[in-house]
Amino acid sequence: MNFITFIKDKFLSSKKSDKDLPALKELIDKASLKDIFDEVESVFGKEAALGRNIKMFLCQRYTGEKLKVIGTCFGIGESGVSQASRRVLDKIRDDKKLERKIAKIEKKLNLSRMKICPPPVFPL
Repeated sequence: MNFITFIKDKFLSSKKSDKDLPALKELIDKASLKDIFDEVESVFGKEAALGRNIKMFLCQRYTGEKLKVIGTCFGIGESGVSQASRRVLDKIRDDKKLERKIAKIEKKLNLSRMKICPPPVFPL
């Protein structure tokens, strides 16, 4: 493992994007669409419509994909993805139970992106 990979895994994998550090976006590993779909379905399996909107919300937030790509996965346009994400944010503000469920998914996604690795050995 090289030094850059070690630093990314050790210090950046759990860090959220920061507008003061725009280069951080490029360094942080992104969640995959499949990871998000799987986690949301495990929590919201029976609630198809709500689960679909939460998938869009989390995909927009954590994958780094463009709205067009996310929309294509759901058969809608870019504005539809934005509107669904906004609706989820509105629901989160009003429903603490929903907020906890989404936080649980976010935590799992962040943990799944963190890799446990041994510290690098540098020659003296």
